[in-house]
Amino acid sequence: MSKLFLYDFDGTISRKDTLFDFLRFTIRKDKLYFGYLVLTPIFVLTFLRLSKRSFAKERLISHFLKGKTRAELAQMSEKFLNNMLTEKKFRTSALASIKDDKKEGAVYIVSASLDIWLKDIANHLGVHLICTRAKFENNVFTGKFLGPNCNNEEKPRRVQSEISLEEYNSITYYGDSKGDLAMKEIVDHFEYRKFE
Repeated sequence: MSKLFLYDFDGTISRKDTLFDFLRFTIRKDKLYFGYLVLTPIFVLTFLRLSKRSFAKERLISHFLKGKTRAELAQMSEKFLNNMLTEKKFRTSALASIKDDKKEGAVYIVSASLDIWLKDIANHLGVHLICTRAKFENNVFTGKFLGPNCNNEEKPRRVQSEISLEEYNSITYYGDSKGDLAMKEIVDHFEYRKFE
């Protein structure tokens, strides 16, 4: 029996949401602003709660990244990771906590962000990853998610389906938003905004 440590990513390990940061860093400014303009009706409907946030997120990512190959996205992801490291976009205290927790047990990132840019980050940190997955066909991104957005109730569902929780005598989760609250039901220790 050992310990399991689960970390949210955006706002917990990173200083801010990485979806928009990734798009800002990898998409040309004119294309980015035009895309935001085109997507404004969806943003408005989401703000008014007439459309689900997960739908808006998928449409946003699809608009900018659909049709890109795995190789193109991997190159974008590598550059983004280097930018995060150079610009110090990780919370120092979170990185120190991850380093210590890796000595005690298994460490996972559990995030609503996409594997498109999180895989390289998880590999760099030497941790496991559970997150929203991009759907590919013939190594080309379809613009769709492979399964639901990994947030709210989907977080504990994915964790329970991918990790044998009974193997651990202590489970800790670090989060920073209401999208993390559903994790309280399956962990022993719930740490909220510990690294701010």
